[in-house]
Amino acid sequence: MADKIAAPLADILDRLRGCDWVDLTHAFGPGIPHYSAFPDEEREVVFHFDEGVGSGGTGFLAHRYSHIGQWGTHVDPPAHFARGGRTLDELPVTDMLLPLVVVDVRELVDADVDHAVSRHDLQAHEQRHGGIPAGAFVALQTGWGARWPDGEAMANRDADGIAHYPGWSVEALQFLVEQRGVTAVGHDTTDTDPGVVVSGGSAPAETYILGADKWQIELLAGLDRVPPTGALMLATWPKPREGSGFPARASRSCRPPGPPRRRSSPVAPDRNKRSPCAGVAVDHAGGQQHQVVVRPRCCDAVTRARRRRCRS
Repeated sequence: MADKIAAPLADILDRLRGCDWVDLTHAFGPGIPHYSAFPDEEREVVFHFDEGVGSGGTGFLAHRYSHIGQWGTHVDPPAHFARGGRTLDELPVTDMLLPLVVVDVRELVDADVDHAVSRHDLQAHEQRHGGIPAGAFVALQTGWGARWPDGEAMANRDADGIAHYPGWSVEALQFLVEQRGVTAVGHDTTDTDPGVVVSGGSAPAETYILGADKWQIELLAGLDRVPPTGALMLATWPKPREGSGFPARASRSCRPPGPPRRRSSPVAPDRNKRSPCAGVAVDHAGGQQHQVVVRPRCCDAVTRARRRRCRS
């Protein structure tokens, strides 16, 4: 029984290792871009290999990290904005591997840095790339990640101190939650809402998405290396009890470039041909559909061995 279970899992692992993987996470440290009301990170060397370096001793390397939960590329659970909402330790591990959809609005942001992604933008994406599946992680690619780690460039404040960067609109998130049934969203900016909205002291889009019992990842990296569809989002984070946010590690995988593989469906073995490995493929030659029996080489080898035994 163990071998029957392990073999399919090993096959899945081999296929995943053969995929193209991209890290969607910024490395964090003191001084990185962050929400303006949050304090900067403090880091202390407690133990070090050399004498006199660590505050607590020597023999190995260990740091003390002091930072807000919403630090660097991070996950926000519903409890971050919704009183009584799910905390990090209540998010299931099954949410950590999801189909990934990337909505690219860079051209719209080039025309208007304050652009709030609309329902129309999402529908235009679906017209080009197909429908957004239920249970998906939908990432917003604004191009803002290219400004990392320049905090001033990411805030993009004007002479009056108003920040200017793109974000989600409430109507877009309502469309994703109520009509597409997504599991989570993410973006490459510091906030869910556009900068002008956040500068005004409100966050209606973030309030909505977390209040809808969804989670999100902010400050995603490398979205320019992700296709609009066909990839998986793998997102992990620690499990602080009643945690309201924490740095996350996000990555994506997708099939490596190359011609699509021909699919076959299994059929019942033919007693006359005795080919348990046979399959059926559909040939569309001449505008007609024909079922073609696919006979792998392994079956031919078995047949030849049987014939040799009969002759002997």
